Amino acid sequence: MDIKTAQDLKNYYLQKSLALNTAEKNKNHYLQTYPEDLPHIAWCAEIAKLPLAEQCLQLDITLEKIEGLPYGKKPEIDALNHFSAQGFVGAYCEGGPVLLLIRSAALDVLAQLNSFGRSDACTRYTEAQLTIYKESSELILNAVRNADVAQVESHFKEIYMFPQIPEYYPGLTEGIMSSLFAAIGAERLTQITAAIMENPYTYRAGWPDLTMVKGLDMLWVEIKTTDRLHLSQIMTIFRMKPLLPGNVCVVQLTKTRPKRHGAK
Repeated sequence: MDIKTAQDLKNYYLQKSLALNTAEKNKNHYLQTYPEDLPHIAWCAEIAKLPLAEQCLQLDITLEKIEGLPYGKKPEIDALNHFSAQGFVGAYCEGGPVLLLIRSAALDVLAQLNSFGRSDACTRYTEAQLTIYKESSELILNAVRNADVAQVESHFKEIYMFPQIPEYYPGLTEGIMSSLFAAIGAERLTQITAAIMENPYTYRAGWPDLTMVKGLDMLWVEIKTTDRLHLSQIMTIFRMKPLLPGNVCVVQLTKTRPKRHGAK
């Protein structure tokens, strides 16, 4: 494909992303097609300069505005409460559910690879383990692919018992995690894991603030008030969006403006 414009690059990535379901295929693709991935980074950097509405248009995600919803210093929590009232369950810890689902699904393999023991596999950051054990990527991917809800729930409970985990990933429960895993599915989680393996320390950040599910319908929501999408968010959303089930969107919270004197 002759890539001349940012839109050409975007279309090419969207076309290829779903087919790249193993870390080795991803690695080969990027090495052969985009040395150091510079065109992707350059495209994302240009998008980072745009107003929020245009960013969403370029990323092909919806922008919804909610006016009058009271929010404080952590608007993502207030937004989660808003969606919870509509029947959604989920968490506000930006990518934490996905990273912990991967760690839970692959915990037995990660523990076998870890020379410090199972407790270290429970507590070490997922992105760190995907980097350290990159030579064993296929083993990890196979573990994720073969995981089931009961296994993920049990392993999550084991991981979340360590006090530092809920401090870093607050608000998660076994019920939330099992519901998210059931909606995402083992195969799709494997594809997401393979994409993160391309650059674990880049793709650990930039996830939408809210990861939610209602039945089997997923909703990934980035909460904004007055700012726009940052570079890390653009890179992660652009790469992961074709792999994420459900809807990915931005919700902008705006406070109700007081009426001017005499206005009706």
